[in-house]
Amino acid sequence: MVLADSKKIEIFQKIVQFKTDNRNEAAVASYISDLFSGYDNVQSHFIQADTGRKSLVLTIKGKKPGNKVLAFSGHEDTVSAGDLSTWTRDPFKAEIQENILYGRGADDMKGGLSALTSAALSIVKAGSNFSGSLKLIGTVGEETSEIGAKQVTQSGALDDVTALILGEPRKEFQIGYTNKGVIDYRVFATGKSAHSSRPENGINAINALRQVMDRFDTYFKSLTQKNEILGSFTNAFTTIEGGKQLNQIPDSAVLGGNMRTIPEVSNDEIIQSLDKIIDQLNQTSAAKLKLEIVFPELPLPVQKVSDFTRLAQKAIQEISGFPGSLVAGSGANEASEYIKGNAKFPILIFGPESDDCAHAVDEHLDLKVYLQAAAIYEKIAIDYLQ
Repeated sequence: MVLADSKKIEIFQKIVQFKTDNRNEAAVASYISDLFSGYDNVQSHFIQADTGRKSLVLTIKGKKPGNKVLAFSGHEDTVSAGDLSTWTRDPFKAEIQENILYGRGADDMKGGLSALTSAALSIVKAGSNFSGSLKLIGTVGEETSEIGAKQVTQSGALDDVTALILGEPRKEFQIGYTNKGVIDYRVFATGKSAHSSRPENGINAINALRQVMDRFDTYFKSLTQKNEILGSFTNAFTTIEGGKQLNQIPDSAVLGGNMRTIPEVSNDEIIQSLDKIIDQLNQTSAAKLKLEIVFPELPLPVQKVSDFTRLAQKAIQEISGFPGSLVAGSGANEASEYIKGNAKFPILIFGPESDDCAHAVDEHLDLKVYLQAAAIYEKIAIDYLQ
């Protein structure tokens, strides 16, 4: 392992220090690309999503011929730091105290992205004496829309990939090999305001949403299919807004919800069913209803245990002492975009996590775990591309 631990930690700090809370990912993409400047066997390709927002696909050619292409993937963005006064440390200084690095994205997932970057850079500095290619991918917008992963997939950058590691945080380097999909949605209700003492003169938008919730609940209860690993479909009504004051019939209201889907019921089928319910209600309701699908993402089907899985588990065991147990995830991630590409390959989802602090105040990561992740990724790449 050529790259010194101090350099790996420096990379981690630098990447956390960039403010990429739902924006500005181009700064991270450029920084990572610059780390590999001067190497003839490395090429960087940027994919623009918006002003100041670009994904990176960095390709490292091995010195020996080979058909295997391993991809390392992580996202460059983070969620917002929120109210900075609630933090005990500046979320963008990447301060280290008692071997723990604090900062927004330290856990989700700049720790993983930095470890993947450090592993790739160490391999390049050692002479790139491997077969085939290693790709390092940094994406934009994972926390909001997964637009970066979508663009990377559509660009064809994954068409030659034979295996991929997605560096999302997982406790004790457990390996995610399947996860539920997601559908975020809103329902808008438009009614008519009136004095609350004469409700018959108005059209109550909130009452219209109550009907929507009842009909949606009836439909959701009919989805009794179950996946042996992921379990059942779920829905949660998570937001509701409406009305301006207590003595006025509300003329507008918005309902928000989040569904977690399984392979047994397609996202398209669910969306079509909800559209049909809204159409039926619009025929009988005085209020006007509109369904908006905000963020749909496919579930990741249960993957077979492959030779690549076993190779990764071996590396995890040797370096961390943990077994690399296979786990199912309830949340969606960029793997759901990557499976839409032309190539089919195993996707292993695991990265450094020391505490369950993703998206939280005083987000942090133990540097011991971070350095273990970098070593694991490096060993996997060397063993796979030998």
